[in-house]
Order: sequence, then structure tokens, then C-alpha cells
Amino acid sequence: MESERKFRLVNDEHIYTFEEIAQKILEAEISRNTLIWEPALTDWVKTGNYPDFAEVLAERDRIAQEALKKAMGTDDESLERKKMRSLFDEVEKEKQHLAFSHTPWLRWTVTVFACIAMIASAVKFLYTLFYTKEGQQLLGAIVEKIPEETIDIEKVRMASGVTRIDEVKGITVQKVEKKKEKDLLAEVLAEMRAEEEAEKKQKTAVGTETTEEKKKPVSLFDKVSDEEVEQFRRSLLAKTGYSGSKNTVVKDNAAKMAALPDELSSKQVAAVVKEHSNSTIAYCYNKSLKLDASLSGKLEVTLSVLGNGRVAKVETNTQKFKGTNLERCVKDLIKKKWVFPEFNGTVTEVTIPFVLSSE
Repeated sequence: MESERKFRLVNDEHIYTFEEIAQKILEAEISRNTLIWEPALTDWVKTGNYPDFAEVLAERDRIAQEALKKAMGTDDESLERKKMRSLFDEVEKEKQHLAFSHTPWLRWTVTVFACIAMIASAVKFLYTLFYTKEGQQLLGAIVEKIPEETIDIEKVRMASGVTRIDEVKGITVQKVEKKKEKDLLAEVLAEMRAEEEAEKKQKTAVGTETTEEKKKPVSLFDKVSDEEVEQFRRSLLAKTGYSGSKNTVVKDNAAKMAALPDELSSKQVAAVVKEHSNSTIAYCYNKSLKLDASLSGKLEVTLSVLGNGRVAKVETNTQKFKGTNLERCVKDLIKKKWVFPEFNGTVTEVTIPFVLSSE
């Protein structure tokens, strides 16, 4: 009889019957790789290799498969339950459909309530956005992210102007006559003084001028003496700073001056024009095209360049652009941004003919 058979397990002093080993297999306490022994065997063997337990192991595998299917919901009972639930859902949907079909008032009632709910939600959102503190903060954050200028594709297309130098006439560089040089230096000094006066007035209290001071026209040239103009000219030649004091001593700077050319060359001017043309001429032209899409023609600009490379004066020689926004923009940006290489002279004039085309 099976109950009379005695089995041993590795590292276990207990003696088991066949039924006890079978129960442990079913309860997964013993696997196919567990070693067992009984007196009829010459050596330890794996449970899976012992034919007497083949049926028990097969039953254990079947129980495990059913448990797995049940856990995953793929067993027959679970599938049948899902099928019944799906059927009930379809029946419920059909009932609702029939109810709406036979009772139009119910369908319209539900639709009206849905619309009212949507409108109420929209009103609540708008009220929150415009009439509450949180909404104002949100609206402010959105407005800050919107660009100040909306891009208009048509304006962009019209504003794609082309600026180039007139190759026929080309860039001209010429010295300035003594008389014109003196007047120009006096004008530059006058502007410097005017800027200094403006700064002083900003620092003083408003309304301190007398009525006579307000009525008296200010002549800038009256404040610049011949001696100061000469001193300014010498500082430009020596490449030293000008303090404005009558006792300024112009120091010799021979080593630095020896390395400088006597005058600006067309090549040097062309390099500066190439560097700044897009940020000045092209910028001002495209800006003006937004106001007048047909704006075009030749814009001839004459610059008075000091020996230290700074632009002292900007004039436009084209009558067509006199007093226009384009002229004001070009003059302002050139004077602020353009800096030429230093040269040994005092002042030189540079004339640059630009061709502006909106095509």
C-alpha cells in the first residue's frame, strides 16, 4: 500500500508517507527539483524524475494554471462575468436610446441643461478673469508675454528694403579746408559745452533762471574762443584728451602718431560701413518703409570725422530726404555708433552714396 512506503527529504530527519509527499507537492512545498529517497532507491532522485509522482505534479500544474487565469481574469468564470456585464451595458444603452427616442422632451431638456451649464461655466471663467485679483494677475502675465508690435506679414514684405553703396560714384575721402575746419571744431566744442550746460541744469532746481535769462537767446559760438578751438585742434593732432581748460598742456605722443596714417583710406571707411550698415542705414530705411512703402532713391551722407575717429557731424546731401524721419534716424545712429580708425589729421570729410530700393 502507498501509505506503507517511507520517504526521506534532504536535511530532514522526518519520515514521510507517499500521501504526505503528494500533499506537499500539491501545496507547492516540494518542487520538481526537490531530492527524495526511499529504501527501494539506490540514490537520491528529483521528484520530477520519479514516475510515481508524475500524476501529482501534473495536478499541481493544473491547479497553478487555473489560479493564474483567475488572477488575470482569463478563466472561464471571469470571461463569462465580463460577457454578462457587457451585455447588461448594451441593454442599458438601448434603454436610454429608446427613452430619448420616445420622449423628445427629455432629450431637449438634457440638451438645454447641458447648454446652460456650459454658458454658466464660461460666465464664471470670464468673471474670474476680469473681476478677481487672481484673474487680473493671470491676465497681466498673459499680456506681458504678448509682443509690443504684432508682426504683419504684408508690412514685413514691404519693409524688406535693399541698401547698397553706389559703386559708380563710390566712397570719397577728402581733407577739410582750414576755415571750414575751424568752424567745425568750434561747432563741436559748442555742442560739448551745450551738453555740459544741460547736465548742470538738470542738477539745479527748476525755475531758478530769471526772466531776462529765459528771454536771452543763447549763442553757442559766443562761448568758444579762438584759443580754445586751437587748443582742441592740437589735442586732436596729438591724440590726447581735451579737458576744456585754457591751461591744458598738449603732450607729445610721437610713438603713437608715427603708427597712424595721415588720412583715412577708402578701405578703412568701407570696413566701418560694412560693420554698421545693417544696424543703421538698413534699420532706418526698413523702419521708414513701414510708413511709406514706395520710399526709394539715393541717400548721400557726408560725415565729418575727427582725428580720434569720432564722427563730429553728419549731413545728408539729398534734398528728397531732408527733414524726414529717415534722415533723423540715420544722423542719430551714425553719430552714436560709427567709430573710424584714428589718423594724424584733425578733421576729414567722408561722403558715402547709398542706394535705397524697396524691390
